[in-house]
Amino acid sequence: MLNSTRQRRRALGMLILLSTFGAAAPAAGQSSAQLPLQFDFLAPGARSLALGGAFIGAADDATTAFINPAGLALLSRLELSAEVRYRRIETPFLKGGRIAGTITNIGPDTVQGPVYATGVEDYVSPAYFSFIVPFNRVTLAAYAHELVRVDSSFENDGVFRQSVLLGTPSDRSRTLPISGSRQVTIRNYGGSVGVRLNDRLSVGGGISAYTFDLDGAFARYIFEGDVFSPPDRTIVSATATQEGSGVSLGANLGVLWTVTGAVKIGASYRYGPSFSFTQRDQVPVEQFDLVRTGDFRVPDVFGVGVEWRLSPSVRLVADYDRVRYSELKEDFADIQAIASGRPDQLKIDDADEFHGGVEYVFLQAAKPFALRAGLWWDPDHSIRYEPTAAGDSIDLLYSATLPGGEDVMHYTFGGGIAITGNVEINAGADFSKRTTAVTASAVVRF
Repeated sequence: MLNSTRQRRRALGMLILLSTFGAAAPAAGQSSAQLPLQFDFLAPGARSLALGGAFIGAADDATTAFINPAGLALLSRLELSAEVRYRRIETPFLKGGRIAGTITNIGPDTVQGPVYATGVEDYVSPAYFSFIVPFNRVTLAAYAHELVRVDSSFENDGVFRQSVLLGTPSDRSRTLPISGSRQVTIRNYGGSVGVRLNDRLSVGGGISAYTFDLDGAFARYIFEGDVFSPPDRTIVSATATQEGSGVSLGANLGVLWTVTGAVKIGASYRYGPSFSFTQRDQVPVEQFDLVRTGDFRVPDVFGVGVEWRLSPSVRLVADYDRVRYSELKEDFADIQAIASGRPDQLKIDDADEFHGGVEYVFLQAAKPFALRAGLWWDPDHSIRYEPTAAGDSIDLLYSATLPGGEDVMHYTFGGGIAITGNVEINAGADFSKRTTAVTASAVVRF
C-alpha cells in the first residue's frame, strides 16, 4: 500500500513537471513560457541601420571592425566613435483560452481557441564603442558591442483542454498557470585588423571576447479552487531556473574587393562563441530536483554585400546574410523539452536575410549631410513545435504554446551630418511589426 502511494505521488509529480516545463516556452515571435521566443543578433551602426542593415560591401566606418574587418584598411584617420541605441521588442505568449474540447462558459472558460498576450520590453543602452588606428596599409581597431539584450517576463493563466478520465472525455481540465522572467545579455569586446593588399583588394580579421549572463526563473502555481478559479500565485507547484555566465572567444573574417571606381563587393564570416549554462527543475511535493548543463551557442553568420556608387552623391547597397539560428536548438532549446520526450519536434530555422538601402549626400551644403533609407527581410526564426502523427493532447498544447512566428519586413531611414571636418553625427531608425530600434552615433576624427 505504501509503495502504491509513493508510485502515485511520483506519477503526480512527473505529470506536474511535464505540464509545467515540458510544454512551457523569450529574442520575431512565438509564444511560450520557458523556451526562447526569438533572439535577434543585430549589427552595430547608425549608418548601417538606416541603410537597411546593408554594410558588408560599403564597410566604410568604424563598425566594419565587427561587420567586415577588411573595410578597416580603407580608413585613413585616427578616430573614436560611440553609439547609443533604443530598442522595443514585442513578444507574444500563450495567455489562456481553450485548445481542445468545448467551452463550458464557466468562469474564464469562454473563449474557443488559444488566447495570446504580448510582452513588451524596451530599453536604452550603449551599443558600440570603437577606437581606430591606421598605419599605412594596415588599420587596427578595438571595440565593444552589445550583441544581445533580453529582459522579458510573462504570466500565463493556464489553458483549458479536454482530458479522458476512466475512458470518458471531460472538458473540465486546465493546465496549471505559469509565470516567468528571463534576462540575457551578450557583449563583445574585440580587436580587428584590416590589411590593404593592393589598391583593389583588402582582407581583415578579428578576435573577440564575448561575455554572457543568463538569469531565468519560472514557476507553476495551483488554482484558488477548482480549474475554473483564478490562479493562486502564492503556492508554487514546480519551478525551473536557468543560470549562466562566462567568457568565450569568437572570430570574424572579411574581404573587400573594389571592382571598379563605382562598385565594391565584400564578404564576411563571423564565428559565434558557445557558453555553458545550467537548468534546475524542482517539484517540491515530489522532492524532485534535477540539474542539467548545456550550451548556449551564438549563431554563425555568413554574408556578402555590394556597394554601387551611381554618382559622388548617390550610392546603393545590398547584402545577403545567412544566420544559423538553428544552432540555438541543441541544448538551449532541447534541454528545456526533455521532460516532454519530444525535443525533436522543436524547430528553429536558419534565416536568409536580404538587406538593401540608398544614400544621398548633399555635398554642396555648408555642412554636408546625408539622407538614408532602406528595408530588409527578416524571416521567422522563432522556435516552433511541429506535431507528431499522433496529434495527441501534448501536440495540441505544444502547438498552441509554440505556434511559430511570421516573416517580417523592416523599414529603415536616417541621416547624418558633418558638424566639422573632424566631427560627424548619424542617426537611424528601424521599424517592423515586432520591433523598433532608434540609434544615434558620434564620430571624432583626428
